[in-house]
Amino acid sequence: MREGALTVRSVRLNCTEVCRRLASCRTAYDHMTRPLGWQSIRHAIISVAALQIAWLDESSPNQIQPDASIVRRGLLIEGWRFVPHSYALVAQSHCLSLLRRSDIDLRFLDLPYYYDTWQRTRGVFAPYQEQALVELRAPEAGFIPDAIFSVRAEGHDFSAPRSGRKFVFGTPEYRVLKEESLGGVRSGADITESISIVTPSRWSALAYEHFGIPLERVHVVPHGIDPAVLHPDERSRTATRNSMGTADNYVYMSAGVMTWNKGIDVLLRAFAHVVATEPDVRLFLKGVDALFPSKQFVRKLLDDLPSRAREAVVSKLIYNGHTFSSGEMANLLRAADVYVSSYRAEGFNLPVLEAMACGVPVICTSGGATDDFTDPSLVKRIHSQHARQRLNATQFGDIRVPDLGHLIELMRDASRNRDQMREMGARAAEHVQQTFTWDAVTGLLLERLFPDL
Repeated sequence: MREGALTVRSVRLNCTEVCRRLASCRTAYDHMTRPLGWQSIRHAIISVAALQIAWLDESSPNQIQPDASIVRRGLLIEGWRFVPHSYALVAQSHCLSLLRRSDIDLRFLDLPYYYDTWQRTRGVFAPYQEQALVELRAPEAGFIPDAIFSVRAEGHDFSAPRSGRKFVFGTPEYRVLKEESLGGVRSGADITESISIVTPSRWSALAYEHFGIPLERVHVVPHGIDPAVLHPDERSRTATRNSMGTADNYVYMSAGVMTWNKGIDVLLRAFAHVVATEPDVRLFLKGVDALFPSKQFVRKLLDDLPSRAREAVVSKLIYNGHTFSSGEMANLLRAADVYVSSYRAEGFNLPVLEAMACGVPVICTSGGATDDFTDPSLVKRIHSQHARQRLNATQFGDIRVPDLGHLIELMRDASRNRDQMREMGARAAEHVQQTFTWDAVTGLLLERLFPDL
């Protein structure tokens, strides 16, 4: 972010004020950063994020007000709002970009949450963006869309649209369409020609191709980032590391649900080896406790480690499963020295892209979905092998098996070559900022939805 463009709702805060607020939150944050003693983690928020999230780069609410005098295409998006799930983030981020255009007449249909226990969560986006999302119009009885973009996490809706075309979004991380998500459809031949697919990676696209959907109806549109939020910021990095008590540590980070496909068990085993030779390292795991039992998943993985390895890891582990705003998450990402994703199966892996946007060096599995937006010059790739994984009684899926020894080597090398890693992170940030903004990828989406736009 450019120097001089930082404002907090028109109030400028100097470094003294930042430090004062950081000190005031330190007691609460200490509770959050205890290494998985399995006590109830009290709600705590890094106060520097409250200062940084609204420091928007010359943005204003006026920038997302559409010109209502020009309407060319009617678009209905079906999905989730106000829940910290990647499908909701994707749907809402596309909406915010679309609202800046004068050639789209947008409506939004709210779908039921996956679980009844999920609660609406506000504050993930900046206030003016949240207001724009709140004000999204539901489809009126007479609204006839030219296209429907269906972003359903619970399953695919392959029913024919009443008008126009339907584009079904999905991220089959195991490169197969699970039977329970198909609604009785047996093959792509059973799906009407008015339905096409939007998926974020070539890895996940193969699932639809194998299902028999013609290639010309399978569109790969990657995810994006908001450059006003996700960007390198040394001031934020320093303040957040001070608040976390990791200013003198080398911090590896990984974020997500903590399920098996994320490969957190591989990361924990690798970290146990790294701790033995790199005394200043820490591991920060960011879960999603509001939606899934991420903390319990991590606890089980720790219990599966040999006792000595478990003790070594826990002594260096920071876990947090709270829900944070996008600005707060950007601060947490920037506070890391390396982002590690030793995943087995992903449909895209948005946290890797977000870490890259923040200038954080990345170590991730090779051969999977992240190959689409990473390059050996921009990230360190973990050697991996292809394997098949049973998903249910009748289906197998594809996975990548990350090489544990190579991951240990990469993590150690990162700690021992810190300047080189920082330079790689800076190159990756520049690449992402130029290529993968939400405005850019929403433009790609519109090219698929409306080829003649």
